[in-house]
Amino acid sequence: MRNSLLLVALAVCGISFGKDLPQSDISIQRLYQYPLINGRSPAAPAMSPDGSKIVFGWNQTGARKLDLYVVDFPNGKPKLIVEASKIVELPRQDDSRTEQEKAESALYDGGIGGAQWAPDGKELMFSYKGRTWLCEPDGSNLRPLVDGSSSVGGPQYTEDGKSFAYSNGTNVFRMDRKTGFTKQLTFLSKPRTSIEQFEFSPSGKHLGVVWGDGSKMGSHQMMDFSKDRATVVPISRMWNGDLPIDNQIGVVGADGGVIKFVKDLPRYMWIKGFSWSPDGSKLAVAWISDDFMRYTISVIDPETAEKKDIYKEEAPANTINDWRDIAWTRDSKKILFGTDIREGKLTNRALYKMNPDGTGIESVYFELHDLGNWMRPKNSDRLVLVAAGHSPLTTEIVVQEPDGKRKEHVVIPGGYSTQKAFNWAELPLVSEDGKKIATMASARSINNELYAVEPFQKRMTFSQLPEFKKIQWAETKEVSFPTSDGRMIHALMMTKPGLDLTKKHPAVLSGIYADSGKAAWSGWAENYMAMNLGFVVLCVDFRSSWGYDGDFNGGYYKKMGIIDADEAVDAKKFLVSTGYVKSDRVGIWGWSYGGYLTCMTLLTKPGEFHAGVAVASVTDWKSYNEWYTRRRLGLVKDDKDKIFEKTSPVYNAQSGLKDNLLLVHGMLDDNVLYQDTARLQQKLIDAGSHFDLMTYPRDDHSISKDTSRPHVYSTIVRYLWEKLSD
Repeated sequence: MRNSLLLVALAVCGISFGKDLPQSDISIQRLYQYPLINGRSPAAPAMSPDGSKIVFGWNQTGARKLDLYVVDFPNGKPKLIVEASKIVELPRQDDSRTEQEKAESALYDGGIGGAQWAPDGKELMFSYKGRTWLCEPDGSNLRPLVDGSSSVGGPQYTEDGKSFAYSNGTNVFRMDRKTGFTKQLTFLSKPRTSIEQFEFSPSGKHLGVVWGDGSKMGSHQMMDFSKDRATVVPISRMWNGDLPIDNQIGVVGADGGVIKFVKDLPRYMWIKGFSWSPDGSKLAVAWISDDFMRYTISVIDPETAEKKDIYKEEAPANTINDWRDIAWTRDSKKILFGTDIREGKLTNRALYKMNPDGTGIESVYFELHDLGNWMRPKNSDRLVLVAAGHSPLTTEIVVQEPDGKRKEHVVIPGGYSTQKAFNWAELPLVSEDGKKIATMASARSINNELYAVEPFQKRMTFSQLPEFKKIQWAETKEVSFPTSDGRMIHALMMTKPGLDLTKKHPAVLSGIYADSGKAAWSGWAENYMAMNLGFVVLCVDFRSSWGYDGDFNGGYYKKMGIIDADEAVDAKKFLVSTGYVKSDRVGIWGWSYGGYLTCMTLLTKPGEFHAGVAVASVTDWKSYNEWYTRRRLGLVKDDKDKIFEKTSPVYNAQSGLKDNLLLVHGMLDDNVLYQDTARLQQKLIDAGSHFDLMTYPRDDHSISKDTSRPHVYSTIVRYLWEKLSD
């Protein structure tokens, strides 16, 4: 229990520790310092249309700044084609930046994050240092699209490869690749309106657009206290209840003009899919209603901008989730769509197809496990899918032929065969003919690397520094345990090899969040605590993780911080049941939602966990953005059952805190505002509760500055070590 003699720490002082971490060959600070021991994984890899090459951002020294590389697929070695440091910044006539700001601009320059291929595969385009650049696949003939300061946003090649299209922040323009002649295609003039998304039809006759009005977006004032005189930092922000979304979908001729907007679509909707038929005759749009309770696929005639709603779903329970992508079959005769609702009931995520009028719905891939993603190559009838068929914690790539036959590729056994994403899995890289496949894959003991998958499997990049070989890895195994409401929770448990199982050890639920049990690379903290501190570490797939079914994925609807706090206790019970975990020395920590869940667990389950660390925590969902909170809790104005209070650490703090808690927050966090932690501090003070505090005056939600990142992880680990060890 909490030592009543400890005082609330001041933000400027941080916290002090009474014991040092055990000696180790590589410190926790070094694990999070540049150059990164695990190196820089290839960034934004893109396969050429014919599958002969892959371009990506990379730095073989582990430094932050990425250069541009190309590798011949599948047998080549990566070649440096554009060195980021050789691209100079445009001069500034009136540079009002401080010396510190100039130095940090150079220090945090991330380099060239990736590039896109021209349709013929003979040119690359990328953005860096305020300009859009073009070069040959070998890096030669490097030149800016516009040699000067210009507003070229989201540049892309047109379908025929003859032009570039881009946005200037408001309207769409097209530039001829040979002559440089530039033509404006849309003509918005109303303040704060813009074309937020655009896509040319494959026929080249039309341009589909998403129009948006940002005038309803809210604002907030943050404070930068790191300067001689504190300064105000204004930000735009969406708040629950602002109802800020205002979109329209429209079509305009490829040569530009006045947009024809589609009638009878709501202006407040969440657009999930935007797909032209390969023959260019139809535009399919998938969208979710403002309250996340209804889902619709509409097909639009580009000549008239008239729509027909061909498919509809209503949430059987909870709300509609985001896993709702759409695409067409190559012959334009069918629409492919993903969903976790079948015959009005929540099921596993699956793939279906139907006629363009909504008739003839058929299963394409429906199994008793979730799909994480899927795609159809441009010039192929093959389907490439990412599935969780072996375990909800791992993924494999499945190739399904037109006749239904399937071939499975497990890139890293017990790992993730594509990159992990937020509540889904990223797609592999696929050539336009569907015959060549590559992927970014990882596991808990190896960060993302580039692999060939078809025509054969082979690792293509090696990012790790020599220091990486010194790392000793924990034994990791998948475990499962039941919850109080009868669902089965899966998790990864990590222990030091040779751990004496006849003795009892401290344990920690680490990095808690939905999908935190996935067997993908997640950094160093868990392995460090298992190997260097002797902790039993458990990474849990809490409610709302994907890989189970739609009911589990949306299962914390109006129960956030309640049902998953129960699951945290279930996880502790499982740990104690092993016989080698100390029941009074179990900790819990998380970041963002995980910080929130840490607070809720300690405040509503007193005495269950001896210590917790809550980083960048939401403490009152009324303060968070509407797209996230409305799906999970609804609107504040409709909250007759006081769900926002029941799920809030601020309100639950009134009964006080009985366990050890460290609150951590970046004061320039524009995602989860620092005010969330400040409000919880005050409530705990009012309740007479003591707690610990560490703030980072110049950091945002990621707490990622060069000095801050090693510091924050050292603080988390040292706090848990001090409170949980003997």
